[in-house]
Amino acid sequence: MEIIKASGEKENFSQRKLYITIREAGASKRLINETISIVKSKLKANITTEEILNIALKNLKKEPGVAERYNLKRAMMELGPTGFPFEDYIAEVLRNYGYKATTDQSLKGRVIYQEVDIVAEKEKKFMIECKYHNEPGTDTRLQPAMYTYARFLDLSQHKFDQPWLITNTKCTVDALGYARGVDLKITSWNFPKDESLIKLISKKNLYPVTILFLDRETKEKLLTNKIVLLKTLAEKELKELYKKTNIPIKDLEKIQSKAKEILA
Repeated sequence: MEIIKASGEKENFSQRKLYITIREAGASKRLINETISIVKSKLKANITTEEILNIALKNLKKEPGVAERYNLKRAMMELGPTGFPFEDYIAEVLRNYGYKATTDQSLKGRVIYQEVDIVAEKEKKFMIECKYHNEPGTDTRLQPAMYTYARFLDLSQHKFDQPWLITNTKCTVDALGYARGVDLKITSWNFPKDESLIKLISKKNLYPVTILFLDRETKEKLLTNKIVLLKTLAEKELKELYKKTNIPIKDLEKIQSKAKEILA
């Protein structure tokens, strides 16, 4: 049975792929098998990956936190129409891996001032460009890799050791090939294998707050106040959260309880 990806391309339905992604979300073997059976019973010609996701999510809500973790890729695309929350989020992820990370830097280059998304340091000094997409099926192509490296060259006097492109989607073959040729570090949704974005997130439970099934207004209040990590939301005092977001305490109690459940 062929299914339609978000990009419009067709591929064969893979029960194994579905099994692995649900297992990685922390579902029990019983729930995995049950969900796969339900999805298979509803397969039809030209069914989309979005439809399959929604079918799976409905059943995965039977176990605490599983549906939210399974919905991670979509949650990443709900960080907002601009890339700013994504930059804040990536900076927080890097800090959890021991980096010193500073966002939104305007640095004088040899030719022009360059707006650098993140400057990160841990053994090496990195100039990081964050390429954010909020539409499913959109790969990061060659151009972002090229302008990341161009900025790196223009900022030579700042003594960066390496340029780094971080994106929430897959990269095209051309982008990866160019990166290898100029020693541009890339972290994308599924690359490199052991240090991909999804791996960095799941290894330390560094989920974005958008993983919660909340209304858009509540999510925006959290993101606007730079509460981008679920663990930050879970750890902060309720009074402090209320002061920052103006979300009612009763609602914050429920939200925080759910955050702790997902992280458990």
